Amino acid sequence: MNLRNISFSVPEEIIFTLNENLNEFTNNIRLFSALQFYKMHKLSLGKAAELANLDKENFISQLGKYKIPLIDYNADELKKELSRFNK
Repeated sequence: MNLRNISFSVPEEIIFTLNENLNEFTNNIRLFSALQFYKMHKLSLGKAAELANLDKENFISQLGKYKIPLIDYNADELKKELSRFNK
């Protein structure tokens, strides 16, 4: 697997205000990004868990903690998904 290093600057006062150390802040950025990308249907459960650096079980737990549905289909998407099982 190829990895990319992403770097950006954050004012120290933000990290101080959040009462986090740099490692906690970095882990939260990874988690919150993964949660949002999952919620937007941009990443699968597995890929979002990978981005968050969690196994799937712990990522699912985080979804619950932040009240993000594990399965979030509208009626058309659900019908399409269920039709795959009827074949």
